[in-house]
Amino acid sequence: MNPEESMRTKGSASAHDEAVGAYTKAAGIVAAVAGWALGMYTGFNLLVPLVATAIIWLVVRKLFGKPRQGVVAPFCVQAGHLVWFVVLTAISRDVVNPNLIDIAWLTIGLTWLWLKPGKLALCVLAVYQLLALPYDLMQFSQMDFGSAANKTLLVHMVWRVLALFYMGRLYYRMGKPKADVKS
Repeated sequence: MNPEESMRTKGSASAHDEAVGAYTKAAGIVAAVAGWALGMYTGFNLLVPLVATAIIWLVVRKLFGKPRQGVVAPFCVQAGHLVWFVVLTAISRDVVNPNLIDIAWLTIGLTWLWLKPGKLALCVLAVYQLLALPYDLMQFSQMDFGSAANKTLLVHMVWRVLALFYMGRLYYRMGKPKADVKS
């Protein structure tokens, strides 16, 4: 390779890295503005799942060994959501509460994901989120804008989308074949 080709290759890699850096910075700014807007609209409704997810993440990232670090994000987002369901159920004081289905399914799925991380555990949790998300969306569309139920459902939907994103990312990473190492 002559020096001219070498310079072009280095320049194109640098331009690509700069473009990726710019897109990452722009995505970070958009995420910060969206997070701020969500927090301003939903208020206290965002606090419980956000704080629960953060505390669980701080604890779980230490408990999961290095090989299982990929499971931390999908586990923590859904565990934070589970804590919120438990808090809402405790506050409502209803013996029979529709949240019991969510609590049971999340508890079973997260226990499975904790004990034996794998694609099947992810699929069980993904099916739950994919069934609940359209229902929440339908309920959300029927609520008055600005009502407590509207704000609560918005946070539920955001947490479900986050869970689906992190589970999809983990599912994709689990499907990648391991590189063969030849000695």
